[in-house]
Amino acid sequence: MGNPVESAGARQRAKALNAASASAVMAGAGLQLVYAKMTAPQIAQMQRVLDAAVVDPVVQAEANKVYRAGTKIYGSLVVRDPAAVRRSERIMRDYIPVEAWDKRIRLDYKQLIDPNALKPKSDNPDEAEYWEKVRTWLDKSGVWLRFEPKLMRDPTDLSRHIYDPRNFEVWLSFGPAGDPIPAKTGRIDRDALIGTTAIGAGYWREVDQGPMEKALEREMNHLYSEIEAGEEQHRQLAAIRRGAFPGVVFISDKLGGAHFPDQSIWGAPRAFMLEAGTLRAKDRLFGARANLVIAAMFTRNAAHLLASYLNDSSDGVERSVKILKVAKTAGKVAEVGLALTGGVAIVRSGVAAVSGAGAASAGDAAIDQAAKQIVDRYIAKNPELAGELSQVRWVPGPKGTVLGNIKGGHSAGVGTGWQTW
Repeated sequence: MGNPVESAGARQRAKALNAASASAVMAGAGLQLVYAKMTAPQIAQMQRVLDAAVVDPVVQAEANKVYRAGTKIYGSLVVRDPAAVRRSERIMRDYIPVEAWDKRIRLDYKQLIDPNALKPKSDNPDEAEYWEKVRTWLDKSGVWLRFEPKLMRDPTDLSRHIYDPRNFEVWLSFGPAGDPIPAKTGRIDRDALIGTTAIGAGYWREVDQGPMEKALEREMNHLYSEIEAGEEQHRQLAAIRRGAFPGVVFISDKLGGAHFPDQSIWGAPRAFMLEAGTLRAKDRLFGARANLVIAAMFTRNAAHLLASYLNDSSDGVERSVKILKVAKTAGKVAEVGLALTGGVAIVRSGVAAVSGAGAASAGDAAIDQAAKQIVDRYIAKNPELAGELSQVRWVPGPKGTVLGNIKGGHSAGVGTGWQTW
């Protein structure tokens, strides 16, 4: 650091040379709020740098003039007048030593930061974790006030630039040599933090592209594929039924006690997936995850209904195995969604007590129970959505599916779904 004390002579010289004042420079930068929070030593440090910008060139020129006048050169012999040397040294007493660190001042960022700047706006746990990291970084690296003379065109030679000793660039930075913080008034709000390159890039990497967002995107894409696969199989079966010889479908269904489900059963999972996507776009991840779980359960139940029809019809089990893959995958998506919402422990505890053929049905039942708890929590936080959710009825699960050794007329674990919330 440079000399922390400015001589009285230097200060007088600075005033005579119209040095910029710290208060005026800060006001010109719109940072009066920051100036009001600065301590007296910090203001004195800044003023010393501003004074040095105009004083040092003049003092250096005067001292050099006296020094040169007192110096005689006779070939290789250099003779200096001691009196001139002393006068030069006295002049240099008004010189203000300034180093790079004198042009940066660590501020108390807690006096400048908006109370809500480090609070998450979404229910994404990755965001809450990230803002805690930023708080730690701020404690460690700090917020700094930095200032440098402005570059301007040389009035005597417009082809080059020089530093203006009476005009300064002033900004806040993240760390003593870090990225500028775009806080126009000095108030550090959320936008200013996000606008800081290092912090904004970290937010994109750890929150926007973070584990929760990636997992949600992956599972949503996965479930979309399964819904489309289920709908396509349903359409193919419908086409086969339409193309069959008159009376064959009726006899097949009648003998097997089968009931062909309507293709509208895929509308519910699509509706909830649409809502999940809308909520995700609004950074309401808990709601998006809840809707994903519901959509997955609708998909699972719809696939079971179709598989149940195939088992009961003369078409046999071959096609039901294919549609049950949709149900199985949808169940896995539901479990992942519950894991994202913290409900996976409930699912696993519900399956842990069951082994063998009943494990799959127990898993479905546990998922149903966990999902209901998640939805109840969701509605408790967002009561205005209860009506929207109740408009779409659960697709009832079939009885007697092929989930293990389930006898006809007994629940396969998926039950009848929730008729009301």
